[in-house]
Amino acid sequence: MKKSIAIVLAALLLAVGIVTFSACQKDGGSETGDGVQADVYMPDGAPALALAQLMADEMQFGAKVTYNIVDSTAITTYVTGNETKAELCILPVNLAAKTLGSGEVYRMLGTVTHGNIYFLSAKYEETLTVETLNTLIGKTVGCIQLNNVVGLTLQLVLKQNDIAYTVVEDVSQKVADKVNLIGINNPASEILPTAEFDYMVAAEPVVTAKTSATPLKLVGDLQALYGEGGYPQAVLVAKAAFIEENAEFIEDFTAAVSENAAWILKEDTSANTIYTTLAAHLPDGKTPTFKEANLTKTVLANCAIRFESAKNCKEEVNTFLQKLGEVAGQSFAVSDSFYYVG
Repeated sequence: MKKSIAIVLAALLLAVGIVTFSACQKDGGSETGDGVQADVYMPDGAPALALAQLMADEMQFGAKVTYNIVDSTAITTYVTGNETKAELCILPVNLAAKTLGSGEVYRMLGTVTHGNIYFLSAKYEETLTVETLNTLIGKTVGCIQLNNVVGLTLQLVLKQNDIAYTVVEDVSQKVADKVNLIGINNPASEILPTAEFDYMVAAEPVVTAKTSATPLKLVGDLQALYGEGGYPQAVLVAKAAFIEENAEFIEDFTAAVSENAAWILKEDTSANTIYTTLAAHLPDGKTPTFKEANLTKTVLANCAIRFESAKNCKEEVNTFLQKLGEVAGQSFAVSDSFYYVG
């Protein structure tokens, strides 16, 4: 009798163990163990879309994960300093290379966005192509993030097509024999049909918002002008020590990031779901860069959200960083150890 009871109890314990294990797996879970905490930071805007499903489902991967959307201008503060806050972080590729390129503290897991930048104009309607880029000579081009990856990529595209350009403070300084690039500091107030610029370079979702509500027209695609299916714009990094201690977590996390690209484009993934998810992970009192009305499937597709592992995109990133460095007049070269290849 006692033997029978023992057998029944053992069977019950085994069943409970199976159910518990299954629950952990549904949680996204690796067997990371108790006490593992991962604070994840990403800039507001397109990069945050790269983790939208993970945030919507509050995926924990067997650990305690917090997702934080922050001001894009402050993103490097979470991966620098004596006490870095982020176990994982998304940031522009050039900033990642410049601040973390040694691979000693953080390593790159992969690229997550591949360009969401377009040309707008109220004065011209012809679509800019590689063959017609020279029509920009003598014109003024207002550009967001002129000294960051957007502006540097624009300069790179002009350079690789042998088109001379200069950076000026305002339209009064423009010259006739070069493309005149001018920085745009506030897209909301400066990207207007009445702006003095001949062309403006902006990011989704501002592009669709402006073309839908104003006479501004979409007249060029920076990704198409660069070629090669776009360029590595934002990357996902993780602390080197965290990777070493939690390899299975990293594998599960990046697999989820890869699946997210299809999830945001699914018809049954509503704009409201994405918007409320982004809003819930911003600091109190802040609202997302994306408005719910602008989270259409077209806008989401234009944000080029997809994950490519560091192993698969290493050469592409190195090439892009070398080209950026040439136009920026500084080196963005990184060490081989910067890339996490599994």
